[in-house]
Amino acid sequence: MSTHENLNGSERAESGVRASIKRIKASVTGVADAGKVLTRLAPKQVKDEVQIAKLELKDKGIAVGKGAAVAVVGLIFALLMAIALVILMFVGLSKLMPPWAAALVLVLIFLVLAAILAFAGYKMIMKQLPFKPESAIFGILYDLGVLKEGSAMTSQRVKSEMREKERQKETEKKAESTNEDGSQKAPAAPAPNEDQLKQRTQQRREHMKSLRDDFDRHTAQVKTNLATLTNNSKQAAMQTPSRVANAGARIGRNASDAQNLQARWQPLATLAASVTAFIVFLGKLIRK
Repeated sequence: MSTHENLNGSERAESGVRASIKRIKASVTGVADAGKVLTRLAPKQVKDEVQIAKLELKDKGIAVGKGAAVAVVGLIFALLMAIALVILMFVGLSKLMPPWAAALVLVLIFLVLAAILAFAGYKMIMKQLPFKPESAIFGILYDLGVLKEGSAMTSQRVKSEMREKERQKETEKKAESTNEDGSQKAPAAPAPNEDQLKQRTQQRREHMKSLRDDFDRHTAQVKTNLATLTNNSKQAAMQTPSRVANAGARIGRNASDAQNLQARWQPLATLAASVTAFIVFLGKLIRK
């Protein structure tokens, strides 16, 4: 009775170990699947959030534009005040000279001032074009080239490489805007508006929440199944000596049972006789 109980206990322990391993595999698979989906959804979520931020900045820019419009109205009134001041100057000069001469003097003064300011502004704008930190970019590329190639890198080489990159960018832009046959590409699909982006990000956020909960649940299952596997392995290891002893006892009983021994030795003897006859027959064939 104790032997059967030990056997049943060992079988239960082995089946528990196998079941724990299967559960661990399933939990690990669940964790991996949840992690894959999360890694796929996270970049899309960040992209949509950035798009929402751009739209919010656009709305704020519109509000700023409205404020600027109000300021422009104020500037118009200031301009009207300047016009009134000019009329006052004209009236004053007309007291000293004919009206047409006074108007001509004012026109010449304003023309000279406008020309000077326009030329100065044009020069200031042209100095800043193209609108990017060219000196800083050149310095960074130069430093990187020096670190990579040492004294072989020169400023002229850096400038030529920068010009080559600009030409490549222009070529790529032209290629992107045209098809292989030279025709213009169809316009891209319209971008989603702010409400659509918010709805999409909310749905994806809920999905990510459920995936995160599944990730935690599968991780907890892995820990639980590992603990169960450890306990079952310990039980199986503790029952191993009794199993070995029971196996030895069964072998001893079978060896002491004459009928069982005879039943087992008869097939073995037949097999041995067949093998001997085959070897003898093979030897005769070889001699011939």
